[in-house]
Amino acid sequence: MATKLCLLLAGFLTACVAPLPVSSEEAPPAKVSILFWDQFMDVSDRMDAIVADFNASQDRIEVVREPYTVTAMRDIVRTALTSGTGPDIIYYDLGPGISGVLADAGLLMPLDDIYVERGWDQRIYPWTLERSTFDGHVYGVANELEFIGFYYNQRLFAEHDWRVPETWDDLIALCPAIREAGLVPIAFTNGPSWPAFHMFSIMMNNRVGRERLARMISGEESWDHPDTVDAIRKFFVDMPAAGCFPQDFHAISYEDGLAMLQTGQAVMHPSGTWNVGLFADPDLTTDPIGFFFLPSLDGGPVVVPGGIGSGWVVNAHTPHLEAVLEFIDYLISEETGKRWIMEINVVPAFPVDTTDLVIPELLGQALAIIGEQADTMGYNIDVVVPARFNQVQWDGFAAIFQGQKTPADIAAELQAAMEEAKAAGEVVNLTE
Repeated sequence: MATKLCLLLAGFLTACVAPLPVSSEEAPPAKVSILFWDQFMDVSDRMDAIVADFNASQDRIEVVREPYTVTAMRDIVRTALTSGTGPDIIYYDLGPGISGVLADAGLLMPLDDIYVERGWDQRIYPWTLERSTFDGHVYGVANELEFIGFYYNQRLFAEHDWRVPETWDDLIALCPAIREAGLVPIAFTNGPSWPAFHMFSIMMNNRVGRERLARMISGEESWDHPDTVDAIRKFFVDMPAAGCFPQDFHAISYEDGLAMLQTGQAVMHPSGTWNVGLFADPDLTTDPIGFFFLPSLDGGPVVVPGGIGSGWVVNAHTPHLEAVLEFIDYLISEETGKRWIMEINVVPAFPVDTTDLVIPELLGQALAIIGEQADTMGYNIDVVVPARFNQVQWDGFAAIFQGQKTPADIAAELQAAMEEAKAAGEVVNLTE
């Protein structure tokens, strides 16, 4: 009896001291991580800050940023997306010859319905959609308006009494004078090959004008024409012959060309608004930098090549679409728009109230030009033509520099590529 009582008491005491139930409150869910690739190498710390502020505002999403040079991005992005290890969202050049190639391969997500659902159609300038529409679907959210011309060192121009050229002959005549001063006249460097695309654009816009160039891009007029030959010859043959470029310019990196202007080794640099931030920052560039457009060719009109540079494209297979869309909402907000202007020094593709902003002179000039000339600007050719056309540019201009082909050869090859692209349904119609 005593033994049974002891056992009963032991069981009772055990029950009394049993641990209390664990709280049913669940631990907070882990954040969704999205991978973001961009090309803001020159202002990487500022882009880091924009991403960090988004992350700090979130309890569900964390953006992991990886920056690349333009050249590196183009080299690896398709392979990364194809392998399934690529980014969820990419800041990439828009247009059929660049983002369009990824879209054709099924690697980018169509955004037509999303534009309306998220209200982006009320936020982004409507005219930008044509630059990121391929095969009837919108694949990109434009972010950066741009145009192309010549940056120049204002101090060196003033010290040597050089004047901003008003004609093509004026521009060519500056080259020997600048060489005599021991400086590089024009820091055009074509190591990665794509800078030549932009030079072809500024020449063709001035040579044939906006309307005719639109017809050529649309496959309605021939590229195999004396005007195309003349535009190619002037920049890619006559300028090197006049000593306008650095020695071995075709093998020098783009970044080294920028550095020549930044450090006062070169007097001019032909490029676009994507370099405003670099040249407007006194911590990065030694002297004040100005800007002028390619002057008239033989008395013809000055037509500024411009439009959309880069924007946001989305991995077709991202498992975190809603998080990516929230991040884009943040990137095109009014608050972030001001940061694009003031911190990244780009002209966003949506309206931003700048009345309370103190804007650097060079950037202010760019904003004014976009506002004044948006309806009359020409075309940055490589972002609106098919990939096979750009391949001819890539190979052809390098062949001219190496003395292997003539401007007439390349004009004929460009037309052949356009005819093939038109037959394949790859040509964008800019004249409708």
